[in-house]
Amino acid sequence: MFTRLMFVAALSCSNLIAKEINFNRDILPILSDRCFACHGPDGGEFGEKWKAGLRLDTPEGALANLREVKYQVQTAKRLSQGLKAKEKPSSKRYAMIPGNAEESSLIERIMTDDEDDIMPPLDSHLKLSLQEKDLLRQWIAEGAKYDIHWSFKAPEKAALPEIENTSWPRNEIDTHVLAQLEKRELKPAPEAEKRTWLRRVSQDISGLPPTISQIKDFLEDQSPKAYEKVVDRLLKSSDYAERMTNIWMDNARYADSNGYQFDNARTMWPWRDWVIKAFAENKAWDEFVSEQVAGDLFPKASQDQVIATGFNRNHGYSIEGGIIDEEYRVDYAKDKTHTFGTLFLGLTMECTSCHDHKYDPLTMKDYYSLYAFFNQSSEKGAPGESGRKQKSAAPFISIKTKDGEKNSLRVMIMKDEKRDTFILQQGLYDKPGEKVSAETPAVLASFKGYEKNRLGLAKWLKSPENPLFARVTVNRIWHQFFGRGIVKSVDNFGLQGDTPTHPALLDSLAVDFRENNWDLHQLIRKIVLSATYRQDSSFRKNIEDPENRLLARGPSFRLAAELIRDQALAVSGLMNKKVGGPSVMPYQAAGVWEDLNAPKSHAETYKQANGDDLYRKSLYTYWRRAALHPVMAVFDAPSRDVCAVSRELTNTPLQALVSLHDPTFIEAARCLAEQSIVSPKPIDLAFQSVLSRTASPKELRLLKQYYAVRLKHYQNNQAALERLLKVGKKEVKYQGDLAPLAALTDCCHAIFNLSETITRN
Repeated sequence: MFTRLMFVAALSCSNLIAKEINFNRDILPILSDRCFACHGPDGGEFGEKWKAGLRLDTPEGALANLREVKYQVQTAKRLSQGLKAKEKPSSKRYAMIPGNAEESSLIERIMTDDEDDIMPPLDSHLKLSLQEKDLLRQWIAEGAKYDIHWSFKAPEKAALPEIENTSWPRNEIDTHVLAQLEKRELKPAPEAEKRTWLRRVSQDISGLPPTISQIKDFLEDQSPKAYEKVVDRLLKSSDYAERMTNIWMDNARYADSNGYQFDNARTMWPWRDWVIKAFAENKAWDEFVSEQVAGDLFPKASQDQVIATGFNRNHGYSIEGGIIDEEYRVDYAKDKTHTFGTLFLGLTMECTSCHDHKYDPLTMKDYYSLYAFFNQSSEKGAPGESGRKQKSAAPFISIKTKDGEKNSLRVMIMKDEKRDTFILQQGLYDKPGEKVSAETPAVLASFKGYEKNRLGLAKWLKSPENPLFARVTVNRIWHQFFGRGIVKSVDNFGLQGDTPTHPALLDSLAVDFRENNWDLHQLIRKIVLSATYRQDSSFRKNIEDPENRLLARGPSFRLAAELIRDQALAVSGLMNKKVGGPSVMPYQAAGVWEDLNAPKSHAETYKQANGDDLYRKSLYTYWRRAALHPVMAVFDAPSRDVCAVSRELTNTPLQALVSLHDPTFIEAARCLAEQSIVSPKPIDLAFQSVLSRTASPKELRLLKQYYAVRLKHYQNNQAALERLLKVGKKEVKYQGDLAPLAALTDCCHAIFNLSETITRN
């Protein structure tokens, strides 16, 4: 039994009680992680899911008489069963008594050592630390004040914090970051070398490393605007547009196949071309999103605006015989809803399709009201066998390709067909319940005054009152350049998501982004020209921050799959820089597609490209959901079955297997060797071409030793030499002794496989 003596003893044994309680910072994470599963938003039909009648996500629930709540729940259930209500209890019991923690049963239950009474219960495998218990006690003692979750409040620009080192910041980003460092008596890392920053910013913005001539020009440019000129050059390049498109394709779950059992081919690349064009034009972000969400509903919508709505149709489609049309049509509408929620709101809406959210203030009514916007799509759930080639899932638009093909392409788009929407009980398509109309979640800004269609939804999305859209977007862009978002959980801004490390910075950037007409170039410039981004990325042993959440050093992380392959193509001179057009099929091991479990009548054949199409950017590699290209799959690219706003980063032996044996890397190494062998210092040139820096004496010595060993090998093994130089379709142009070329090829291949080569630092 918990006693007053134990209560006083518990308080005295901890010196970690917060000086001033902040609900969002100190209390909400504890309640959400340890309590809301049983005492959160999801109370069931009558509130029967709230254990002991206690609801902790609202002040009304937390301060209610528990015995009264239990009586109301029991009464509601009895009346629904046609039974009479029992006598109302006269006694009272409260989980929390504001200002009186000692008499609050919540404190009694978390402090007790009784295994039957302790909270959280032992079978939940959750525990509260002594510090967390003290925080809860102090919170109740101070009045148990609640607050709205930080992400549900409209962002506001905060005044810049005061700092001591006023000479370091280059813009407001640095002021916010430095203020956090100075609170912990830390200093920023030294500035990275110019060539290091150039490699970093080139890979981040364009997806490619800088050329040797670009490095030379930048190092020689001593003007005050040298850095700005580099950023402007990169942002104007088609490489930038393609890099941003590649990321957006993950977000928009783009693929060249339908997924599901047969995973057959479809034509969606014209939508990809629209995205490339939009980024190339620096289309305002609100317009970029609005046209994809609702371009077909624009007054006098252009063909491009209609094509943009292919964004909504990027999810998978099944052509399997015998599927139920309505079941799959509902699934497709749900996918559109989940994508919208994740990508534009940072909320896990899919959790609410079967029951009220366990953690966030989102109900099933909220879910199906949002779903109603996409439930109007006139597409079919079961397009049938004709869908294999014609994509008769309807609707679609016929367009002619730029190269004048006689047969026009059929691209899936959005078109509405009026349909009633109901809350689907347990999320099942054949169990409609209460009828709902198109609405946005009640916890967010009001939808009043907007058209109840996707166009109205797009307008609501970008309104100043919407607390999430700008924040979520800025956070994803930050993640692109720093490897982690200011909110680490880039897909979840709800109560189970991470709190922002620099909340005032996130809000200021969000407001600034909106006030600058959603100018993505302006946002990116601010990030990459900051002193924070310019820092050296070397690990700092004296700082306990392995994830670099404090930003006390420059960002460092593994390159994305596409960038690893593209880097090899670029530095070797192999890359075909053609922009846009259909997807292509580069080198791929035999049997990858054949292993799929599909009948011969539906089998897809991998037809390897010829000529320059073998060397197009990875952006254009044919994306089959069930069988990704091995380079993409092994280096953690998502299947794109669903919206993905971040990629997992792993480090496995298979990655080395791919980069050591995939024909692209071997052929690229040989072509790089051909470029370098004419130089007086071929190994030095190859090293600098790949890593954007000169090799150290030790590195050069090791590579020369390796070269000597491989040269001897090829001089004594003609068959091995011929086998190496025959890899790939590009013919050998070098006219000299081939043994030195083969040895240099192996050196280049080794450089491609260095950890530094596949790391952005």
